[in-house]
Amino acid sequence: MPPARVRSLSLPSDLVRQAERLAKEEGRTKTEVLREALRRYGQEKRWRRLKRYGAGQARKVGLTAAGVGRAIQEYRGGR
Repeated sequence: MPPARVRSLSLPSDLVRQAERLAKEEGRTKTEVLREALRRYGQEKRWRRLKRYGAGQARKVGLTAAGVGRAIQEYRGGR
């Protein structure tokens, strides 16, 4: 990871209290809690984008959600 840079961040009081509570419960700093929250947000956003892409690709070839699962099982079983 590149060196950390200090930034200013404005948060509503309730989010600050929540970050403080979580940090205390987990024995971590608020910075660590907020850093993890941002990482998770980014991961979730990428996952949603990938799912949307996959659903579009499945539609193009005429597969439903259940059909995708079956196609994967068939592919894996054929290896």
